[in-house]
Amino acid sequence: MSAAPSSSRQRILDVASDLFYREGIRAISMDTIVERSGLSKATLYRHFPTKDELIAAYLEAHDHHIWEHFDKAVAKHEGFPKAQLIALIDAVIELFKPEYYRGCPFLNAFAEFSDENHPAHRMALEYNRALRMRLAHLSQKAGKMDEDLSDQLLLVINGAYSSVPVLGLDGSAAQLKKIATQMINQYLD
Repeated sequence: MSAAPSSSRQRILDVASDLFYREGIRAISMDTIVERSGLSKATLYRHFPTKDELIAAYLEAHDHHIWEHFDKAVAKHEGFPKAQLIALIDAVIELFKPEYYRGCPFLNAFAEFSDENHPAHRMALEYNRALRMRLAHLSQKAGKMDEDLSDQLLLVINGAYSSVPVLGLDGSAAQLKKIATQMINQYLD
């Protein structure tokens, strides 16, 4: 009995996501995904006619997971925008898993795809713009009307995203909470 199309699609996406994240998107061929998923090429191409469509699905899944994680953290502090900013920083830190952290999937995709028309490049830009907008919105709710705080928070978040795979959790990324909290307090107190 063959697997249902949705379970086959999810199996392909799960295998591709793990490989893309651990080894890099460009390093993984469709043949490798077929081999590791145990499904046929026909099944792969039925669900994802091109590698670009698979890449987009991979990034969409990360986008959904990350925003769901951030929204859940921020919602716990409804009505307290300063606490929501700090909760968002805590939520970023929770994404750093020492046994499985190779950086932000969007920054990684951005580094791999310099072509502005590639879906991975566009999605990476959109993720960072959305994060900046979220930070700006929370900062404005807390009383900071210009974008200095949100820009600086985005800078330290992306710095931490980039530092963890290189220096580990004890390196400069460990300073994210301290630096972000100091910035939030400086701008909002």
